[in-house]
Amino acid sequence: MSGICGIVNFDGAPVELEALQKMARAAAHRGPDGIHYWRNGPVGLVNLALNITPESLREQQPLASSRGDLILTADARIDNRDELIRTLTTKGFLQDNSSTDADVILAAYQCWGETCPAHFIGDFAFVVWDKTRRRLFAAREPMGMRALYYRLEPHRVLFATEIKQILAVPDVPARIFEPAVGAFLATQAGTPDWTLYDGIVQVPPAHALTVDKSGHNVRRYWDIDPDYRIEYTDEDQYAEHFAEILKEAVRCRLRGTKPVGIFLSGGMDSGSVAATAGWLLRQGGMDGHPGFRAYCWAFEDFPGSDERHISDGIVDHYDLPVAYIPADTAWPLKDYPKHGPDQDDPYLPYFRVLADRTLERARADGVGSMFTGGLGDIMVGGAIFDYLDQLRQGHLRMVWDDLLAHGRLWGRKRRRLVRDFMWEPLVDSLLPPGEAGRLGRALHRPQPYPEWVRSDFARRVDLEDIIRRSLPQSPVNGIARSRRYQMVFWPASARSLVTWEVSNAHFGLGDADPFSDRRLVSFVLAVPQRIINRAGEIKRVARRSMRGIMPEEVRRAAGKINPTPLLDVAIKERARDTAQDLLTDPRAEAYGYLDGKTLRDHMAAYRRGDRRELDWWNALSLEMWLRRYWP
Repeated sequence: MSGICGIVNFDGAPVELEALQKMARAAAHRGPDGIHYWRNGPVGLVNLALNITPESLREQQPLASSRGDLILTADARIDNRDELIRTLTTKGFLQDNSSTDADVILAAYQCWGETCPAHFIGDFAFVVWDKTRRRLFAAREPMGMRALYYRLEPHRVLFATEIKQILAVPDVPARIFEPAVGAFLATQAGTPDWTLYDGIVQVPPAHALTVDKSGHNVRRYWDIDPDYRIEYTDEDQYAEHFAEILKEAVRCRLRGTKPVGIFLSGGMDSGSVAATAGWLLRQGGMDGHPGFRAYCWAFEDFPGSDERHISDGIVDHYDLPVAYIPADTAWPLKDYPKHGPDQDDPYLPYFRVLADRTLERARADGVGSMFTGGLGDIMVGGAIFDYLDQLRQGHLRMVWDDLLAHGRLWGRKRRRLVRDFMWEPLVDSLLPPGEAGRLGRALHRPQPYPEWVRSDFARRVDLEDIIRRSLPQSPVNGIARSRRYQMVFWPASARSLVTWEVSNAHFGLGDADPFSDRRLVSFVLAVPQRIINRAGEIKRVARRSMRGIMPEEVRRAAGKINPTPLLDVAIKERARDTAQDLLTDPRAEAYGYLDGKTLRDHMAAYRRGDRRELDWWNALSLEMWLRRYWP
């Protein structure tokens, strides 16, 4: 989407235009439709515009209130704008229905003050400078689809959509925050405000920040209602309810002045989004829509990884324009360091090369934003099975059938399933988090971080405690429901979302995932978890919700196929020398983070086929990041 940045000097020193320009240039790819500045003495705000909704074409940001006492810069798409416009017009804060999303945000702030973010549904990160109160207010939406970073100094605050914008200010130091490095190597993210840079933090999802001369405050403005439950007597009603929410989530994100694209695989998640979009466009009510296009990865050398036999069913049924992206020649680490990690974060998806090739094609096709179904696994999938809750309700036969299906699906014995999904969760649920961790060590559960992480580094940053704190505390009852909450609001999930958004932004494209919709989050956490997912019926509610929307043969067959053969051939053959070079005398070892020999042994075991775990990938990504940005 768009981008924002700015500086507030609380000591009264004027903000230099050059500093703002450097911040903007560091993320200039976010402003293809213009970069605009507002500066008044000690305050400077910037907006980098990417106009992809009809309303954004009329936006002029930074936006000042009619009295000039409030200034807004926002990266936002507000989905409940019609409802808000009616309310705010009635209350006298808006004049008519032609208001832009920026107008709506500013009017909402005038109406509800610092509680306004709780009224918004959509993807947003915004900042308001209140001249009268000499206070900066900022907020980020609940799922973390839009990033918002800041740096607090004794007399100054800097904020931006990307970390590199803050680093572009000449007197801002760049230092690695080592606890976050430890969390990254353990495939975690630490606490929701952490970044890899010491002194630069982020506004956590669903939180708001206030800063003035006396200090700052970060508070959560939205969470699910733990007492909200949805219970139907007919199980089909759950699927119908889910389908209605997903339709609205997709409809809101289809709003655009340019064609919308989708990464379409053969999985249930992107398939549900694509089929729902096709259904909505066929039903009418979106007259003049510029179009919806599918982008599918085409494997010829690895036919077992190809998903077109599933995705083509949706493409053909809804007559969608489709581009098949050659995948065999886009293996991981190809053309390194071209497709390496971003300066902001070392996190690198396995198939970044292939994703970049897809985004390049979408940009050439004139697409404005790209859909994914990336949050589908978190919302309606994952290894979350409510065996204990079912037992408590007397569903003994259901538990037995699910255990049999679970064992067949994953090739595990029932004894291990009972231990992993019933006994240990029950014990953990009865103890405080710290006690549960100690009990786990007493029961000889595996070390919670890879063995190639140096033990002295792990002790120095207290890595085991970081891993425990990375999992959010759930306010809801029920083991399975609590696990779903933790998965949904896991900081590492938001980090991966931001990585994809940043990648899209580099190609001048917006990013949207209907599974991030707050209304869908509330639904998923309000229904019995056996409705969401069962071992015998994976992604149960999503699959059932697609009756009459997704072609029936596709609905039954949909299931994600991971293209791991392409990763295997990269590590074992085509990019073998690149990977070997990254692990020879690694800079991460010189920093004291890991043991190079142990890591190389893991890689060698993977190449021989003795190990299938990919826990070494983050170490490889970190090495790329260190070599490029920390010479």
